[in-house]
Amino acid sequence: MSDNYDNSRKSIFFPVFLSLALAIGFSLGFFFTKKTNKVSLTDHSFQNKIEEIKELIDDHYFETVNSEELTDKAIRNLLSELDPHSSYMNKEETKQFSTAMSGEFEGIGIQFNVLKDTLIVISVMSGGPSEKVGLLPGDKIINVDEEKIAGVKIQNADIIKKLRGKKGSKVAIEVLRENNKHLIPFTIKRDAIAVNSVDFAYMVRPNIGYISIDNFSITTASEFESALKTLKKQGAKKLILDLRENPGGFLGAAISVCDEFLPANKTIVYTKGLHYGKQVSTSTQRGEFQDDNQAVVILIDEYSASASEIVAGAIQDWDRGTVIGRRSFGKGLVQADFTLDDSSEVLLTVARYYTPLGRCIQRPYSSGNNEDYYNDILYRFQSGEMENKDSIFINDSLKFTTASGKVVYSGGGIVPDIFIPIKTSDSIIFFNQLANSGIVFQFAIQYVNDNRKILNNKYKNANDFIANFSVNQQMINTMIEEGKTKNIKGTLSEYSKNELQKWTKAYIGRNLFGDTAFYPIIHKDDEMVAKAIEVLNK
Repeated sequence: MSDNYDNSRKSIFFPVFLSLALAIGFSLGFFFTKKTNKVSLTDHSFQNKIEEIKELIDDHYFETVNSEELTDKAIRNLLSELDPHSSYMNKEETKQFSTAMSGEFEGIGIQFNVLKDTLIVISVMSGGPSEKVGLLPGDKIINVDEEKIAGVKIQNADIIKKLRGKKGSKVAIEVLRENNKHLIPFTIKRDAIAVNSVDFAYMVRPNIGYISIDNFSITTASEFESALKTLKKQGAKKLILDLRENPGGFLGAAISVCDEFLPANKTIVYTKGLHYGKQVSTSTQRGEFQDDNQAVVILIDEYSASASEIVAGAIQDWDRGTVIGRRSFGKGLVQADFTLDDSSEVLLTVARYYTPLGRCIQRPYSSGNNEDYYNDILYRFQSGEMENKDSIFINDSLKFTTASGKVVYSGGGIVPDIFIPIKTSDSIIFFNQLANSGIVFQFAIQYVNDNRKILNNKYKNANDFIANFSVNQQMINTMIEEGKTKNIKGTLSEYSKNELQKWTKAYIGRNLFGDTAFYPIIHKDDEMVAKAIEVLNK
């Protein structure tokens, strides 16, 4: 966790299913427009009926009820009858959502993890408030504003509340540092902390750049453009854009990313709704990567949704690049954001979006049956679609053909040009169980915490660590024994062992040197990245 956002590498463990965050919260996808005006009800019969019921409950119900909670539940249930993506956020949820999408928040600028009921600083943001006062990775925060937070089973959400605050405000902490007998006090002045939506960008090969986008926020366009320019200066003539597990975000951000690849006057996306008509977004001449010789590969999977699908769909429709992976989530509905009197918000579906060829990516849904809708990915596992492209249900009546003659499909997500199956064999199950239980990540944190000084002295930089560090059998045995305490038992196949070594090394590397020692390790045997490099080399 972090008092900013911990941009951990998106999990590839099997099986992984959609959390509620994809239904509400920042993962809703992009929004058609922002409504800050007061919403007024014109249907007085509806309004009067609701008020009558509320009065009946207040005056006659046999127990005391929380009217605000009851109202919130009623609104959520009402909107759920419309479609899977119309939703409601109360004041607190609205605040959290705005923070996630704004590109920054106000805090002290650290990433942390709670290990054995103690907060350990994982990294300190360069130039941030904590670095300025001398906080270091490995420090254990014991007290915050004279209140003990270590050993009291405090929740992560409560810790974040204590560390965050208005820019310019101060927080007093006391930390326990290695080789120090006494607590060290710090007073930290909170400041604006950037939340990056571009996870990481680097040269995966001498002429191939790689960029991963976590979500599409207000700052994505500028972050992506900056990353692209940097990679071009480093020699990137081809690009891998990783949109795996990217749940979406703002429409404008997706359009801006597409604009980097497409020549002027090409349709990127258009939207149509009963009250909004048809609105078309087209490309400009400003893109950094518009030349057809600058080849592009887009990586997607079953968790790539909405804005991610806009990008993949436009690239596919215009034959601008190759889409690799598995069928995307299938969200083609557009929400508008309406603010209510009490600062809560309604996210109401107002239109569908369509790719340049006119494909609607939204998969079918039954009003009021959201459980089946969000269980669709589970059904994909059960049907065999995740392992075999031939198992993907394709409606032949929804075929479209690109200018090059390539057939693409509408009606339920982006079907990739090149399919990469998920790992589902018994050989990986044991590793998945260890990883999904948190044992691998926690072991890596503990290992660095116990050996940070030795590791820092031995490995001078990320490249040194990647080349020379290895996870030994003793470390593996420790994780296996920890698994037994959680009733995780199984046979360590060669594949599971390799995965265990890879991810443990990657987490340790990230703890020491950040993402520069994380992504190269993970990508070393990433099948989608390997296929992307193969395609681009051709």
